[in-house]
Amino acid sequence: MGIGYAIAYRAGITPWEKAGRQDLPTLEHLLEREEALRPDRVRHAIDLGCGRGFTTKVLLDRGWDAMGVDNVRQAVDVAVRRNGLDDARFVIGDVRHLVHSGVGSRFDLFLDIGCFQSLDDAGRTLMAGGVTELAEPDATILMRTGGPRAWPVRPRQVVRRDIERAYRGWTVTAVSGVGSTDTTGPARASDGRSGEWFRLTRP
Repeated sequence: MGIGYAIAYRAGITPWEKAGRQDLPTLEHLLEREEALRPDRVRHAIDLGCGRGFTTKVLLDRGWDAMGVDNVRQAVDVAVRRNGLDDARFVIGDVRHLVHSGVGSRFDLFLDIGCFQSLDDAGRTLMAGGVTELAEPDATILMRTGGPRAWPVRPRQVVRRDIERAYRGWTVTAVSGVGSTDTTGPARASDGRSGEWFRLTRP
């Protein structure tokens, strides 16, 4: 996983960043809901596979106590410089081993934009276990899966049952695309290239 992304960063081939920026209205719409559910407390978030920190900065600008984790050092270095952030906001680590990576604990929100999709089944299960261990009881996961052209390592397409298989004990709800009942969000592309969003909660 890390090698493919490291090569892509060095080559300047980062289509997933463009896709993320184009889908920013949807992310902001989803974050508004999470913020409304936690109006009177400090909200802690972690950006899984944060890359060069675009969405980590979005969270911080919206008032979240946010940090990013990624296993590509070059991307994290750029995240600090480009966004003018303290390097303490980022951890160079493996999302499959979150508990021992030094990211902290008791998170209200886990943001996953294409990270789950880039892992094999074993990696997905490991990441899900770490997320569950570090999550507050009422935590939320916002997960965006990407179209097959959006990533440098050509991962398998993710469907709902893949998420449910890894995140046992979580309720998985489609919040965009097929299966979604949310009609309040911004209009999005219908060809799948912008990815689909899921919201995970624990009953």
